[in-house]
Amino acid sequence: MKKIGTSLITLALALSAGACSEGQLSNIAQNALKPQAGVGGGSVSGQESASAAPVTYSNKARKFHFTIPAGWAKVGGDPEGENAQFQKVGGTASFQFHYTSMASNFPAEASVKASLTMAKDEIKQGKNIEAKRRDDKCQSNPKVQCARGWELIDAGKDGHQRIIWQAYDKDNYYYNFMGASDTAEFQSVRASCKKSSTP
Repeated sequence: MKKIGTSLITLALALSAGACSEGQLSNIAQNALKPQAGVGGGSVSGQESASAAPVTYSNKARKFHFTIPAGWAKVGGDPEGENAQFQKVGGTASFQFHYTSMASNFPAEASVKASLTMAKDEIKQGKNIEAKRRDDKCQSNPKVQCARGWELIDAGKDGHQRIIWQAYDKDNYYYNFMGASDTAEFQSVRASCKKSSTP
């Protein structure tokens, strides 16, 4: 399979409760593959300090980047690796991602359709409040689809509410991006993250 090239996959992580920002899955210049802002402030459980300003991280291996708002800290994983976790210092909001390579003949489209059908069925069961198809076209060529996937918002009945965007890229890599917070804070976190997001 061909690599994504210079295309852009918009994650629209208005996945809000998580990294708040509208992340982007893209091939970007190698010299841009570093955090674009420093960190400073309080720490979270001995991990990195809370950022004093929004920080953009980039992943060399899969060529995507995302922005974490001020006041958040990395609490696990490696933004340039296969997974990473972030948390708002002093709050319940969190964001995490992971990805994995699937076999080249893995039926990504069938998986997306089946997973979306299940997510929609879970709306009827009260487990989810929203589920929709979520594909992204390449920025370099809007006629080409760079990612196919689905997005859901769960009902938060266990006290923790999530927005999850799952997708497959053109190389059949599977991605899971999840934003979450305590259910009671979910809407306010989502609103504040949308305000602070950068396209």
